Amino acid sequence: MTESTRRLARIALLVAVATTLSIAESLIPKPLPWLRLGLANGVTLLAIVRLGFGAALAITAVRIALAGLLLGTIGSPTFVLSVLGGGLATLVMGIAARGAARWLSLIGISVLGSVAHVIGQLAALGALWGAGAGPILFLPVFVAGAVPMGIVTGAIILAVHRRLPPW
Repeated sequence: MTESTRRLARIALLVAVATTLSIAESLIPKPLPWLRLGLANGVTLLAIVRLGFGAALAITAVRIALAGLLLGTIGSPTFVLSVLGGGLATLVMGIAARGAARWLSLIGISVLGSVAHVIGQLAALGALWGAGAGPILFLPVFVAGAVPMGIVTGAIILAVHRRLPPW
């Protein structure tokens, strides 16, 4: 098997894992409607570290599209929230992993991604409902939930990363 085939197989595996986690998390009852652990974004972080930003961005895009198809949310406000939240989280984690990896662990990068995710979602809410910057007023509440979720997700991904053999 060539290296490019191995890489494609790893990307496909991570897409499958991230999509499964995304769907599973959507089915779990939440104490607050917007509060999720974000394990699918954790898979994106693992991809950034293991395969690079381009692969991680592709995994995020395919995961969101597949989950949207399977959950029937394509084109819905929920789908738009996923696109903006997931896209911004991937971008921020990619930048942090490249530029601040000396100062941040995977847990810190995960927290940044989690906070970026809620910022993306709040921006989408403002755009979708013509509320402008109004939803940003909820940022402190959303961040209060995003930080601990990012810590937990980052700790899980750090443990997985340490246990996986080199790719």
